[in-house]
Amino acid sequence: MRAARCVQLDEQYLHVGAEDSSLRSASSIETPVEHLDLATVVKVSQAVSGEIVLEKLIDTLMRSAIEYAGAERGLLVLARGADLQIAAEANTRADRVTVHLTEGMTTETTSPESILHYVVRTQESVILDDAEAQNPFSDDGYIRQHRARSILCLPLVNQAKLIGVLYLENSLTSHVFTPRRIAVLKLLASQAAISLENTRLYRDLEEARAELANVTRVAVLGELTASIAHEINQPLTAIVSNGSACLRWLAAENLEEARQAASRAVAAGHRAGEIIGRIRALAKKAPPQKDWLDLNETIDEVIAMAWNEVQGHRVSLQTQLADDLPAIRGDKIQLQQVILNLLVNAVEAMNGLSQSHREIWIVSKKIKVTSHIRADVPVDHETSSEAPWTHLLVAVRDSGPGVDPDNLGRIFDALYTTKPQGLGMGLAICRSIIEAHGGKLWTSANTPRGAVFQFTLPICG
Repeated sequence: MRAARCVQLDEQYLHVGAEDSSLRSASSIETPVEHLDLATVVKVSQAVSGEIVLEKLIDTLMRSAIEYAGAERGLLVLARGADLQIAAEANTRADRVTVHLTEGMTTETTSPESILHYVVRTQESVILDDAEAQNPFSDDGYIRQHRARSILCLPLVNQAKLIGVLYLENSLTSHVFTPRRIAVLKLLASQAAISLENTRLYRDLEEARAELANVTRVAVLGELTASIAHEINQPLTAIVSNGSACLRWLAAENLEEARQAASRAVAAGHRAGEIIGRIRALAKKAPPQKDWLDLNETIDEVIAMAWNEVQGHRVSLQTQLADDLPAIRGDKIQLQQVILNLLVNAVEAMNGLSQSHREIWIVSKKIKVTSHIRADVPVDHETSSEAPWTHLLVAVRDSGPGVDPDNLGRIFDALYTTKPQGLGMGLAICRSIIEAHGGKLWTSANTPRGAVFQFTLPICG
């Protein structure tokens, strides 16, 4: 009974593996199916899985499919939403396989659309041993026009997701796609689906990366622009303020006051030029310009720059500058920027107060730091008589409304501001400058009211 069944199967599938010797060529059409063994499977799988560049992957996939299937023509059709797009076409000419990458929608002149749509819809393979014989797709315009004989259409599926379709045909002979070749091609299709999805993810990553790099450049440019605007705005404001004061003194025929206002305007102009020069040096990656400087002298120069601002807001400004401060190494322009920013912020913080309550104190002194300074521990509590002087401290105290405790954690963040017209860059720039000098900048509540911003600088520089 079993032997009879075998004979019946042999007679029924006698054509499988049989090929017309007049159509044989050096291509894989005549390759004995016995040679499509485990080594072939491994070779095909490795060839496809080893590519991460989409164009190279498609070329390898199509060449492997054409060669091992014995096909004359092949199409790789990828799913693009609800549409089917031809990504590549392969042809066998004069024993050579040529692969052309292309982009175009499927039409009845390029492929049997009824077969493609069936495979896409069902995610099942279609195998026509002889397309000229009656079959469910006999009415397809492409099959009638091109008279293809052997047709194989395989879905490319990865984790139940349709990636595309691999279409192969041979118009010379029927029964080209034997069971063993189909088995290899199905394995190839499975690996191709995985590799195509991986290359898509890789390309997307290169693009979620190029876009990020562009966003980063734009963000850096925006921060740099805000930083430059913030730095240049202060000396420009001083120039305009002192120029206006000079005109008023000239109108009052007070030449001495006019001369002083003009001198301050000239100094502010020089400061603007120095800031631009430092920004250019930064763009050229030049090292910081640290020189020996007198911190008290630096503070006095800032007070002179901001004097019109202080007087215009009717603020009482007092200084308590220690007279025994050692010289330190630092960038004078940068440190002046920090002090000026803290001073102007203190002035603006008291706009809503009566004139009698607008007070600012600027303090400088030596301190002995024996442990890391914390914002919630007063510096004076970290000193001892035995320890050497290690840092200079500058504090700017005001009698304004103080800093909201809820904002203490964000007040030094870039682009965070409590001012309606603020850029949110001033304090962030100040902290970066002080930290670049090896110091620390922080804020706390002043007593009995207001806020105190203070920073330290190492004496050793």
